[in-house]
Amino acid sequence: MPDNFYGNLKEGSREHRIVYDKKADNYMNKTLMVADDDKTFRRIISRVFEGSGWQVETAEDGVTALERIGARPPDVILIDLNMPRLGGWKLLARIRANPRLAMIPVIILSGAVAPLEQALEFGLSADDFIYKPFNNQELVARVEGAARRSRRVPGASPLTLLPGGSAIEEEAVRRIKAGGPLAFFYIDIDNFKAYNDSYGYLNGDNVIKCAAGLLTDTANVFVAEDVFLGHIGGDDFVVMAKPSRAEDMALAVAAGFDTMASGFYSAVDRARGFIVSKDRSGVAREFPLMTLSIAIVSNEKRVLGHYAKIVDIAGEIKKHLKNLKNRSGSIYLKDRRAD
Repeated sequence: MPDNFYGNLKEGSREHRIVYDKKADNYMNKTLMVADDDKTFRRIISRVFEGSGWQVETAEDGVTALERIGARPPDVILIDLNMPRLGGWKLLARIRANPRLAMIPVIILSGAVAPLEQALEFGLSADDFIYKPFNNQELVARVEGAARRSRRVPGASPLTLLPGGSAIEEEAVRRIKAGGPLAFFYIDIDNFKAYNDSYGYLNGDNVIKCAAGLLTDTANVFVAEDVFLGHIGGDDFVVMAKPSRAEDMALAVAAGFDTMASGFYSAVDRARGFIVSKDRSGVAREFPLMTLSIAIVSNEKRVLGHYAKIVDIAGEIKKHLKNLKNRSGSIYLKDRRAD
């Protein structure tokens, strides 16, 4: 087998370019966003990267780029600093402020002599800076390198692009050490396994991505609450924020999920309010439609000095919620106990 080969994968009416990279030992649907107001430049860059196995999407201004990045997050983003409607630095700031997009590598294209100094002035962090004019082969190499480094981020979710495992723990420890007010949400999708088994992995992945999108939209509404989003894996998510509006956030997430959940099912399953699937013992039985269990732990009335303690309390609350009988929708419970 060669180091790389290419093919197309049909998913519904959409066709995706698939690349197999033997060195990375995985399949990659490599996508690049090029945000630049120069039409000729966009056309040249598209030709260069498509010849290297990338799918390329372009935008002529920052607003259009942000819309397209949000709709279909790419693997790497190239941003020209001087664009109409929303300039390069402001676009980068919007990307970094969005929990779902913040981990995507961003490379700044600049004709200026000192973009790094400007980055420090704006308080922003790009993954790389490339000066115009540049060598096409060097640009491809830099973009490929950024993509490889991104895939190596410990615990990062390739499905939702949210921080995972180790990044979640690091953020929790950072907030614990800072000593500020903290609310920790543990969010679980109820009856997801039954849905995944019955409707298939593509539909299951869509549920996970929609849940991540809902959390991102909610975080953008409550941006003043210093929100961090994480994807533990599977159907489990974490949110960290200030506790002052934690219950408002939980209500918004619960209501949002219940509103969209019916769209994941067939008309027959929606009408009867359950699906038939096999349980872990292989026995066919009825499972309710998916809902959320949201456990909230805060340091308002108790000391949360260790991440393990937070996880233990959140797990205890989540177990209680999932064992409740006759539930009719998503639900949250905030721990109000004091030490």
